[in-house]
Amino acid sequence: MEDEIEANTSFHSENLYLFEEDFNSTDYSDPPLAMSVTFISFLLVCLVGLLGNALVLFIILWFKKMWRTTNVFVFSLALGDFFYMLCLLFLAIEQMHSLGTFMCKLYWTLTSLTTFSSVYFLAIMSIDVFLQMYFPSFSKKLRLKGAALSSLVIWILSLLLGIPFFLYANVDEFSNCRISWPEPAAVWNISFISYRFSIAFLAPVILIGVFLTLTQCRVRRHDQSTLNGVKEDVVMIMVLSLVFIVFWLPTHFLEIVSGAIPDLEFSEECYYLILIIPYLKSCIYPFLYGCLSSSFKDLFDRIFCCKKVQEDPKSQ
Repeated sequence: MEDEIEANTSFHSENLYLFEEDFNSTDYSDPPLAMSVTFISFLLVCLVGLLGNALVLFIILWFKKMWRTTNVFVFSLALGDFFYMLCLLFLAIEQMHSLGTFMCKLYWTLTSLTTFSSVYFLAIMSIDVFLQMYFPSFSKKLRLKGAALSSLVIWILSLLLGIPFFLYANVDEFSNCRISWPEPAAVWNISFISYRFSIAFLAPVILIGVFLTLTQCRVRRHDQSTLNGVKEDVVMIMVLSLVFIVFWLPTHFLEIVSGAIPDLEFSEECYYLILIIPYLKSCIYPFLYGCLSSSFKDLFDRIFCCKKVQEDPKSQ
């Protein structure tokens, strides 16, 4: 029973195999075809995500016109997604070769850091546009410093919230990197799933919905011609949040189901499909920045299409 509980601890991060009885005879030098396909697909997703988010980071750092409040949070989102792609790289390596204890703990630390920080940055972005609409007296310089400070606080908070991941991450006797809870393992497992669902999904999503709704109500009452920048930010946050919900809700739902029904089993194909979904979110975000932000679109056109960038971009 303890092995079954450990096997269902986390869908998006543990390495499960179709035939558990073959663990002791796993030969990493001659992996099965399914594992090789998984390894290649993970690497392809990782490559797209790393390149896309690295480009976003470069654009924000290199072009001074991108130094605005919203892009401070976008920078942090892209940095978190970059780290999350490194987690996928670790996971791909684990398909072919076991991770050591240090790499296992590093993997879980980065996973927890990016899992928490991603949704928290979306929440703080929704609060920022709310403040921009209801308290417009804040100067641009003050908002920029506040964005930098709040980003630092979120990174520290996310790191602290991931302490349980670091403490209990280990390599088991089958060379699998997983979370091993102390006894009673079933209680710890349910508590962990509830803990992460509550503070890494449910509470932040509710917060985002409340502040975006309040902001949208205020936007409708103002002269639309003077709110182009705010409307663009609101639309971008809405779309990013919706994509986050769509890509993370299945994982959280199935983790809750697996915690409630320890004997529940999934096929290897189903497991890896569930596993890859949250990582795809990190690949899609860079494309969304280019579609939803006029400043990003201008610079993407300049880099890829050699088009002239607008001389007077909107800034806040």
